[in-house]
Amino acid sequence: MTASEDWRALGEELETLRKIIRAAKGVNISVREDRDLASETAQQYFRNNRHKIEPFAADELPPLDRAFQGILTLSAATNRKTSYVKHLKAIQRAYPKVTGKLALSAVPNPNDRPLISPEDQRIARTLEGLVPNAARSFKQALLDLTDTNRFSYRGPAVELREALRETLDRLAPDKEVVKMDGYKQEPDTKGPTMRQKVRFILRARGMKDETAPEQAASAVEEIVGGFARSVYTMSNVGTHGSKERSDVMRIRRYVIVVLHDILAMPE
Repeated sequence: MTASEDWRALGEELETLRKIIRAAKGVNISVREDRDLASETAQQYFRNNRHKIEPFAADELPPLDRAFQGILTLSAATNRKTSYVKHLKAIQRAYPKVTGKLALSAVPNPNDRPLISPEDQRIARTLEGLVPNAARSFKQALLDLTDTNRFSYRGPAVELREALRETLDRLAPDKEVVKMDGYKQEPDTKGPTMRQKVRFILRARGMKDETAPEQAASAVEEIVGGFARSVYTMSNVGTHGSKERSDVMRIRRYVIVVLHDILAMPE
């Protein structure tokens, strides 16, 4: 099974466990069968899921590890229902974040020569009529990434960042985004972030409560938004060559996913 399939299976077990804990009478969870289910669910995470999600969602592991370890400890004896509920809520907060990252984490083999797909071409054509400069940057990045013999991939990384930034600035001007309900300037920023601009655009299209676009926005903010604040962050973290190219290929995938959403590309 893939990481995503195993993660969905764990989600089903968690939902069953939540229902049983919620329905339990009294202040303690003492029924052996309920405690066994809690133990098996936690062990399933450590045995089947943790190592598979780590490459894509390492930053979500600490709260998940603490919560599942807590459930495993509680299951060894009779313990308070509220303690289980606390850990399950922590898992529930992290679960959709991991789901989104797994959905966006298929990274092409750095040794493969990536093709410019029909979808990429449709996005480029849409950008040409909306933000010509962004279209040029986008097409240049895709073209550069077909060259597997480059010594550095900083160029296409910057082009991808610029394509997304210019598109977001066109569709979500700062002066409009700051008026958005719930807007709050994030620390160490001078204005709306990429994630906030994506949210503004999706809300304007009536997608306020759509989970998938929100997850895509979060992924882009972490990978591309961070890169936008420090042009060479991704390149400096890795070495030149395949590692650097792999990082930029991830940026490429995330940018394409978000451009698809914010440009309202037809399926």
